[in-house]
Amino acid sequence: MNIGKSEYEKYLTSSISQLSGNCLLLLPKENLPSRLPPSINELSEWPNTETNSTFHSILSIGNLASETDLPQFLTRLQQYADQQTRLYFCERTKTPDGYSGSAKYDITGTLWEAGWSVIHCERFKIGKSKRSPSYAYGIARRKRYK
Repeated sequence: MNIGKSEYEKYLTSSISQLSGNCLLLLPKENLPSRLPPSINELSEWPNTETNSTFHSILSIGNLASETDLPQFLTRLQQYADQQTRLYFCERTKTPDGYSGSAKYDITGTLWEAGWSVIHCERFKIGKSKRSPSYAYGIARRKRYK
């Protein structure tokens, strides 16, 4: 699916509106495209967070895609999450057809390999060009092992 910039901003606003409780931003607060909802009790910005913190919501807009070692980062991020934590993401991604553009990782596949379950995902391209960047937008949580 191809979308325009205004539709992309709606995806971001939708993710931000779902944040609640103790929230970890993987980007500077100043870079958010919309206001934070009043349902957030406490806000921390990566990497300035306490080691023993657990977050209800984690938000990444483009930060996972730029990680040099994404699998290791996602594994490390689990220490700040419990079974109720939701990771909201909107990231550039490689596509199943092999076109990667500037993306280093298939975000959803890497989340799965690192112990996260993607519980909602939408894929889209911004623009109508054949080489428009591909994005994955969604929600993940830690895998539930028996």
